[in-house]
Amino acid sequence: ATMKAEDITSADYIIATHNHSDHIDDIPLIAKNTGATVVAIVETAEYLASKGCERTIGCNIGGTVKLNALELIFTQAFHSMSSNPSGVIIFYKNKTIYHAGDTGIFGDMKLIGEMYPIDLAFLPVGGHFTMGIKEAQKAIHLLNAKKIIPIHYNTFDLIAQEVDGSLVKESSSELLILAPGQEITF
Repeated sequence: ATMKAEDITSADYIIATHNHSDHIDDIPLIAKNTGATVVAIVETAEYLASKGCERTIGCNIGGTVKLNALELIFTQAFHSMSSNPSGVIIFYKNKTIYHAGDTGIFGDMKLIGEMYPIDLAFLPVGGHFTMGIKEAQKAIHLLNAKKIIPIHYNTFDLIAQEVDGSLVKESSSELLILAPGQEITF
C-alpha cells in the first residue's frame, strides 16, 4: 500500500468484509483519526468496538444498511475466519458497486449480478487464499459487471499473478488494472 493508516484524515464510513488482521488491524486508528463509522458483520463490528471504534454498525448477510446517500447490502463470501466473511453491494448516486471481499467463486454470483446490475466489481484474483485467475474469469461471466478491478494479488509471493486483458476474455466487462495508490472516478 502506498498510504499509511495514520495518513488517512478523511472518511465517513469504513466497510469491513471480514476480520482477518490484514484487513482490520488499521481500522481503529483510521476510525479514531477520521470519526468514521465502521460497518461490518455483527461479530466483526463488536470486535472493532472492543478495539476502540466508537461508531459501529453491525449487520448480517442479506441485510440492508442505509447511510445517508449510501445503501449497503451484505452478501455471502467463502473464506476462513471466526465470523462470517462477506461481500458488499454499495449503491451510491445511481451506481452499483460490488466488492466480493476475500472469497472463492460461488454460483450465487450469478444471482447477485441478476438482482443488482453491477457497474463496478472488485474481485480477488490472487489464488491461494482467494479465487485465482481461472475462477475469477468465471466469476466475471456470472456477475456480468460493466467494469472489473482485480484485487488481492501481487502483494506477496503466495498471491503473485500475471493480470492482463485475458482476465475478461469472452466477456463484455472492461478491465481496470490500478497501480497502488491510483484513484479512479467513474
